[in-house]
Amino acid sequence: MNRLIPFLFVAIFVLSGCSKEEGCTYPSACNYDSDAVVDDGSCEYEACSGCTDPSALNYDDSAESDDGGCIYDPAVSTANCESNVEFDSYSYPVVAIGGQCWFAENLRSSVFQDGSEIPFEDGSSFPNLQTPARTTYSNSEFIFNNYGHLYNAHAATTNISGGICPSGWHVPTELDWVELESFLYAAGHGERMGAALKSTSGWAANGNGEDLFGFNGIGGGHAWPDGSFYSYNIWGAYWSSTETEAEPTSANYRQLGNSTDQLANGSYWSVTGCSVRCVED
Repeated sequence: MNRLIPFLFVAIFVLSGCSKEEGCTYPSACNYDSDAVVDDGSCEYEACSGCTDPSALNYDDSAESDDGGCIYDPAVSTANCESNVEFDSYSYPVVAIGGQCWFAENLRSSVFQDGSEIPFEDGSSFPNLQTPARTTYSNSEFIFNNYGHLYNAHAATTNISGGICPSGWHVPTELDWVELESFLYAAGHGERMGAALKSTSGWAANGNGEDLFGFNGIGGGHAWPDGSFYSYNIWGAYWSSTETEAEPTSANYRQLGNSTDQLANGSYWSVTGCSVRCVED
């Protein structure tokens, strides 16, 4: 009879709900349970990561490590920009993005900074030029009025006559583009930089963006090296003033597209015609 007493005691203990509590018993885990006696294999070590920047909209005061997903108020900017810039008889709207001031429209200037003319060529002769030049997509006045000129990289990278942007401004270098990308990443748009910059209308197949910062990225297309015009409202390529070491002569670009939310980068031959945005010195 005495041998049954331990067994009965254990049975009563279990049936009464007083069994040893199971849970995560590792103090370093995010879901550590100080009352747990038996580890049930449920410990999590990533759940305690989150946004650790108090200035972010989704700041998590319980997060122990930053997960790179902080979201910032798009209206917040550290740059103090003019609202408009006059150049070549046209007023360009300006937008502050992070610590930079950008044109909010594509360049349409027919002159260099010193007032001398940027040679204009139509699509047939444009790809053969090894000197600065501009053209208009399909020679369309409507496209020019809404999308500006396409410039070859010889124009985008030159310092002749002060370059093609107005005084105090320049075609963005590779470092300028990286600074913009770094801001967009920190603002929580690392996977959707293109969507954050694309205009909210005008893109083919309804491939519009969110235009969160007023950049108004549009699809100006290309003047292609074979003499054709291509990808109006499908792609919008913007020159960098940084040339590559590739042959034939090439320069870097950033590109928006109707079928992607990314901001692409790469290089095109310098004879290609692309859009230009100016950034403040």
